[in-house]
Amino acid sequence: HYHDIGILEPAHIDPDTGYRFYDTGQVDHAHIIRRFRSLGMSIPDIKALLSTDDAGARTEIITTHLEQMEAALAQTRDTVGALRELLAPTSPPTDVTLRHEPALAVWSISAVIDVSEIDDWFAAALRTLHQAVATAPGAPDATVPGGLYERALFLEQQGRATMFVPAPPSIDPPEGVQAEVLPGTEFAVLTHPGGHDGIDRSYAALGIYVNEHLISSQGPIREHYVGGTRTDPARFTATEICWPIFSTTTPPE
Repeated sequence: HYHDIGILEPAHIDPDTGYRFYDTGQVDHAHIIRRFRSLGMSIPDIKALLSTDDAGARTEIITTHLEQMEAALAQTRDTVGALRELLAPTSPPTDVTLRHEPALAVWSISAVIDVSEIDDWFAAALRTLHQAVATAPGAPDATVPGGLYERALFLEQQGRATMFVPAPPSIDPPEGVQAEVLPGTEFAVLTHPGGHDGIDRSYAALGIYVNEHLISSQGPIREHYVGGTRTDPARFTATEICWPIFSTTTPPE
């Protein structure tokens, strides 16, 4: 194989049997190939490494391979952690709370999107709303943005998503932003630390809890993004996941 791709040519090939013979002068060359193969380097990279006498070029090839291996290691660690969580016994979260969200006047941006587009759409919509509120007279110094997501977005990979912020008082929204009133709704709420990294596990835990202890209601899932700042509105300290429920009791004040 190494002969076929030109990184270890045999000293002699028997014309009758095709058997390849190597001499002792090729031992070091073969050892280098074996060493870098054991370190996970690809054949093309080894060939490039051996074909140059430039120490700087060799360093660059090895450094690039090291970075690739480090990235693969980080991904493997994340995968192992996720698999361990799947194997660990799952207990229902103890910090689920019931909450009544009253009707709320908001500025919003909505679109029907594919789930693969959600990150880019989210960032663009949040940026637009943040700029709209920042230039509105009488706007508060800080607002907590939120999102509404149809179940179809997760179940069918496409659905309606809405980003919103509480509406500044007595002013119409700018072009491209809608004014609407979110209806009062009962929610089961679970707070996920940070932004959207790992939020699927918090969603799963809340969904299990609602299914086992409450009655799920129709309507979109709602999220509140807590801890963003004017200079970095997309960096949240927590995300409240609000699952609509059919309440049979009066929520605590």
